[in-house]
Amino acid sequence: MPWRPMTAADLSHAFTLACAIHVDFFEALDVMADKLAAYPAGCLTLETADGSIGGYAVSHPYARGRVPKLNHLLGGLPADADIYYIHDIAIDAAARGQGHAEAAVNLLAAQARSAGFREMRLLSVNNSGAFWRRRGFSPVLDEQVDVSSYGSDATYMRRFL
Repeated sequence: MPWRPMTAADLSHAFTLACAIHVDFFEALDVMADKLAAYPAGCLTLETADGSIGGYAVSHPYARGRVPKLNHLLGGLPADADIYYIHDIAIDAAARGQGHAEAAVNLLAAQARSAGFREMRLLSVNNSGAFWRRRGFSPVLDEQVDVSSYGSDATYMRRFL
């Protein structure tokens, strides 16, 4: 199952997967479409052997110290974008445990570096902190960030490139 660039045709399948995986973190289809439109180079689809969607990744430039609010349109990239933000990596249950999430992180890191960024950030939810720490991310402790729309276990994390 290779990762490939996400297309508009993938959105409905990625949205269905997002709804199944992120039941507590709903984002409307137009929010996902907005992120794809804002930064297509940061959106990936994991295509299965039968052509279906086994996962997706959404990322884009953003500004340190801020997190996109859950289920809100970006409306374009911020002019002061100084970090590369991983908004979401989701893998279908049938495709988990095969290294696809790590491959996505590596592809997104390469994209971030090629776009000139020196740091990636994300918001860890659903007890995923250990996964992100194994991939070089650590909590951002020196900044106050409003993560309230993502729940009480949300942790703002970073990785230097």
